[in-house]
Amino acid sequence: MPKTLVPDNLKAAVLEHDWCDPTITPKFEAFARHYGVAVLPTKPRTPRHKGKVERCVAFAQDNALKGRQFASLAAQNELLRDWETKVADQRIHGTTRKQVHALFEADERHALLPLPAERFPLFHETQRTVHRDGHIVIERAFYSVPPEFLGRPSSSQQRRSNSSSSTVIR
Repeated sequence: MPKTLVPDNLKAAVLEHDWCDPTITPKFEAFARHYGVAVLPTKPRTPRHKGKVERCVAFAQDNALKGRQFASLAAQNELLRDWETKVADQRIHGTTRKQVHALFEADERHALLPLPAERFPLFHETQRTVHRDGHIVIERAFYSVPPEFLGRPSSSQQRRSNSSSSTVIR
């Protein structure tokens, strides 16, 4: 895991675009906290702050996937893993003029953080208004909320795992 994430100003990551202090979405902030990384969004309307990472997607689509159809996602992933090892990692990069895999091993692998033991827990976040009867409705279920929240917006997080589910209301 890298020490710093530099996302574009996509709505899933950045609530408010500010040159000095952007507001990160609660879900993306929880994700960054879980993995121990800093989030530094690119500045709005400043293309020079964006990385060249977006070109990698087009490179894979134009080379590995072009004109191919797959019976399943697993088959596509298998082809992409093989293509990455045998083609993409072995090529000479246009900007650095070095082999991609060798450069990664020499300069980048040691800088990565280890992944935590647990994956980031997936959750669905929604905004609700507390009704006059002191309840909010989430997926056709009623949840009671303290009276001081009447008429005010609140956010809820629904977390699901294989064995249980939970709802947190703020």
